Amino acid sequence: MFISAEKIIELIQAANDCEEKLPEAEQWIHVSDIAATLQKLIDDEEARLETLADQWHGEEWVEIDLGREPTEKELEVDFNWPHGV
Repeated sequence: MFISAEKIIELIQAANDCEEKLPEAEQWIHVSDIAATLQKLIDDEEARLETLADQWHGEEWVEIDLGREPTEKELEVDFNWPHGV
């Protein structure tokens, strides 16, 4: 999961601004707003990851056993693959 550090920095700055400008009794409203914004960032990232998962669903994956030496065939370069060199 990846959430932009810039978005988090914006939220920190907003919290600092609220703390400086508002009396303590009114700050809880903004804390709730920040919590909702953080949840939205997480939800947006989860949606992005689900979209990526849907795009890759059904793709053929090759598993590599790192505990053994590769065969000659596995070491061959295939210049005919769809996105080849």
